[in-house]
Amino acid sequence: MTLRLSVEAGAVRAPIAVMADKYSEENPNVTFDVEEVPNEQYGEVLRTQLQGGNASDVFYVTGGNGNPHSALPLAEAGYLEPLTDTSAAELYNDQTRYLSEWNDQLWTQPVDFVPITNNYNITAAEELGIKPPFRTVAEVKAACKTAQAGGKTLLRLAGSTVPNNGLTTLQFAATRVFADEPDWNAKRTNGEVTFADTAGWKESLQLILDLRDAGCFQNGVEAGVIADNVPNVAAGNAIGAFAPGGAVGDMRRINPDASFISTAFPGDAGEEYMFASPSNMLGINAKSGANEKAAAKGFLAWLAEPENADALAETSGNLSIRAGAGSALPEQYSSIATYFEQNNYQPLANLGWPSPEVYNTLGTGVQGLLTGQTTIDDVLASMDAAWDAAS
Repeated sequence: MTLRLSVEAGAVRAPIAVMADKYSEENPNVTFDVEEVPNEQYGEVLRTQLQGGNASDVFYVTGGNGNPHSALPLAEAGYLEPLTDTSAAELYNDQTRYLSEWNDQLWTQPVDFVPITNNYNITAAEELGIKPPFRTVAEVKAACKTAQAGGKTLLRLAGSTVPNNGLTTLQFAATRVFADEPDWNAKRTNGEVTFADTAGWKESLQLILDLRDAGCFQNGVEAGVIADNVPNVAAGNAIGAFAPGGAVGDMRRINPDASFISTAFPGDAGEEYMFASPSNMLGINAKSGANEKAAAKGFLAWLAEPENADALAETSGNLSIRAGAGSALPEQYSSIATYFEQNNYQPLANLGWPSPEVYNTLGTGVQGLLTGQTTIDDVLASMDAAWDAAS
């Protein structure tokens, strides 16, 4: 039997595709036809395929509501097979079930635990005398000047894309909004706060412009694309980039001779808070045939086995879904061990937003800031409008 599998494309073969190959080696009766779709286009392509009735049997999704390919809207639309009585149920806890639970059912299986980080090529950094991790924004800006003087970029940003712009702003907001108000999303739902009246959101967007003006991003940042980030950091043309920690898995496979770390972007005075959650998931197409669904559930059950969950994490660069933040962290994450030890983290904020349009408004708004076509106040007002329209 051949199962169709859709995943986001990376700089090298996607980790889930690597694991699918391994599964087929152990189970020769099941092979995979893998479709790898660029990150920027993935949500739209998946939605179009689902609406047209020609989506894959198994496909990548994110948790919650906040992305075009998030689990809960897809479940509500009838596109997902329920997984409540499968191995998926073992991989959630009371803090994360909301990412997949709708109508008293679980609809997706998380595959790893994802820290949202800056990823640095330490080998390239050391050649210039740059020493991540940075404790303050001032240290970041100083390193930007050093990188520039050495003919390199400190931080690549895919400024033309919603996912990278949104994720970068959320990294900044982790310390500027959620460290003091971890329940900010709930307060926004209850009408107690807005994006426009929260100083931390203004500071997070202003930081995008401040870093640009400090020469921290590559030339033409507003036209940057995600596909260029990992290869440039792996090659040492740039020192780092904004991405989930899993990007380091691709970097290692491109340049196994370099060393990399994943660390959180600092708060204004060295505050420690970040986003990390089981946000990478797989769903099974509700429209697939009974045999395909059974085979797909077998693959997901295999992925949930501790040995295979650990192997996926080793390939992806994220943390094992079986161990999560409580595991002995790989060296890659040594600089953020205290975040986990002190519980200074929570699931990625936009996963709890009421619709993908709020995140889309943020990501497109950042590009507008970079091109000078909009203002911070306009972006935040538009995010509030998108939230209210979805509520």
